Amino acid sequence: MTCRTFPLICAHTGSGAAPDNTRASFLESIAMRADVAEVDLRVTEDGKVVLLHDHSPLLAELTFEQLNRPENRVKLSPVYESHTITTLDEVLGLAREYGIKLNLDIKTNAVIEPAIKSIRNFEMEELVFITGCSDEITNRHRGIKVLYNTPDVLTEQEELDYIGWARIVSEWANVGGYYGLNLNYRTCRSELVEYAHRLGLAVWVYTVDDRESLKEMIDLGVDEITTNEVNLLKQLKMETG
Repeated sequence: MTCRTFPLICAHTGSGAAPDNTRASFLESIAMRADVAEVDLRVTEDGKVVLLHDHSPLLAELTFEQLNRPENRVKLSPVYESHTITTLDEVLGLAREYGIKLNLDIKTNAVIEPAIKSIRNFEMEELVFITGCSDEITNRHRGIKVLYNTPDVLTEQEELDYIGWARIVSEWANVGGYYGLNLNYRTCRSELVEYAHRLGLAVWVYTVDDRESLKEMIDLGVDEITTNEVNLLKQLKMETG
């Protein structure tokens, strides 16, 4: 039995044994043969984009070279005692070499311009997708694939009129020039998938780890699933292929 093409399998950062947002973690995504690797991005004082999930005051105080010194990087997390801080440029180079797609979860608007400059420099527009902060990217930077992030939790009114909400966010993304929608999987239902697809929008969901929910998302026909359980999702795709 062959494995179905969709949904794409996106390895959530840290989905292997290595610590989140490290070079070792990214290499694990490649070794697991994920279609997409998700990483979190922040920026240092001198404009260097780095893989990091949580904010630290050190980012605004130190250059990348200073932050990456052992005595400073361990202030971010104990994991950096044995891992250096990874830059977006490193990841872009590896992604181009191995042909893996990237889901760049941009954590602050300050990351946008230096990140897109790096994407352009590496000529990686076709392999890169942006989630997270996306302020004005579709207006300022043509050719960059950006997904519109919907709310993590629906309001009571949105739950009562789910179809209306699904149409609003889909039409907003379509008019705004977005590549697709990026949703908490708990808010994703068939009505949204069908309407978004009708408008030519991709539907991505995060972060799905249990078997039942993974099967449900596959059956809904979403285009990408971000997961910590890459091998399980690969198995389920084979079973439903």
